[in-house]
Amino acid sequence: MLRSFFNAVTGLNAYRTWMDITSDNLANVNTIGFKASRPIFQDVISSVTVGLNTVTNTIKTTTYGAGVLIDSTQKIWTIGNFKQTGINTDLAIQGRGLFILKDPISGAHYYTRDGEFRLSRDGFMVNSAGLKLQGFRVDENGRTVGTGLEDIKVVPQLEPKPTGVINFLQPSNLNATATEPPNPFNPLDPSSYNYRYTLTIYDSLGTPYQADMYFRKTNLPNQWEIHLRADIDPNSPGYELSGDWTVTFDSYGKLIYDNATVLREPQGSNFAYYLNPANLSVPASTPSGGTFPSASVWRIYVGTSLQSGAPNPGQPIPTSFVTQHASDFVVTASQNGYARGDLVDVYVLSEDGAVVGVYSNGKSLPLYRVAVAVFSDPEELIKKGANLYTSISTPTVMVPGGAEKVRSGMLEMSNVDIATEFVNLISAQRAYQANAKTITATNAVLDETVNLVR
Repeated sequence: MLRSFFNAVTGLNAYRTWMDITSDNLANVNTIGFKASRPIFQDVISSVTVGLNTVTNTIKTTTYGAGVLIDSTQKIWTIGNFKQTGINTDLAIQGRGLFILKDPISGAHYYTRDGEFRLSRDGFMVNSAGLKLQGFRVDENGRTVGTGLEDIKVVPQLEPKPTGVINFLQPSNLNATATEPPNPFNPLDPSSYNYRYTLTIYDSLGTPYQADMYFRKTNLPNQWEIHLRADIDPNSPGYELSGDWTVTFDSYGKLIYDNATVLREPQGSNFAYYLNPANLSVPASTPSGGTFPSASVWRIYVGTSLQSGAPNPGQPIPTSFVTQHASDFVVTASQNGYARGDLVDVYVLSEDGAVVGVYSNGKSLPLYRVAVAVFSDPEELIKKGANLYTSISTPTVMVPGGAEKVRSGMLEMSNVDIATEFVNLISAQRAYQANAKTITATNAVLDETVNLVR
């Protein structure tokens, strides 16, 4: 039989498969996160005859082809267009990473570009099949805690937290042109201090109390007194929570680290500077039956610096949260306590993928950061259906940011290009027809050969 018969059959099989692949791409043109595929064609060689022309000293080859086959399919990993949905838990990845999902029954991990997530009844972020989105736990400041992946869960109720940290925020400024008040410090006498700032603090039961911070210029250059006062029990005389410190600024308005009033401690890659808690008095209990953290663990942060560039005692703090410039008084501060709250909303921050719970007590609390898996060779991923992949290799797992960014309220559409797929469909159809015509022509040649003996 003629080789052309069998060659054409391989062509029919290959181009029929190409039409299968193209039809699958077109069928998934609206599937979220779908990646189009393309066939990898390879020619097949049955034999090669090599000869040498001794006159010209050149090599001649005669190749007998055995048709074509599809070696494999290759996924096209270009990013699809992003569609805004307005749903806070819809996510898309700007980059080549994939979301990590965990089967709660088998414990197996899957990977996907489909970011259609929702909150389950138990507060877990899940896809439509109930697989749980994975992430890294973070603290209240958004810093990653630990290195292990966890099921992302948004707690429906936030338990009360007592205040134990006060952070001065930039810009906070004490007016350098202020003069020493005429009277000794007295919280009830406005003429005895230069400025007062009020914030709300909470005990362990979530009971709110008013705390005032008073700033008083001394008779020494660049020196200030800071007084903290809170009347926790109005039925008892005096201030149950109180603290007194004297701080000094340098000639450029930055707070000086003195290792006595202003202390420091490592905090990640930085040093954090805070007012000495030994100068603070904290009540053992509150009228509501709650408590505050002990004075020794309280922190009133006033600055920060890189550990490599930390100043010695007597030198200014590189990043002073409170400055002294010839400008108006401006004081802003936050504290870490809050009352009980119920979940009212959840959203994911774009860029860094932080999952934030919004509660009825006004607290917006970062809980997790979405984990992203990156594969050096995406072809290692194996399709499992339902927009899921598995892999025989271990990916690099990271938090979003840099090259891998999470976009909230958006979904990545399929990257199938209809025009390109129609061209592929026409090409596959024409190639199939050509190979069918080859079989017809070969059959006609065989007919003529058989007719020679008549």
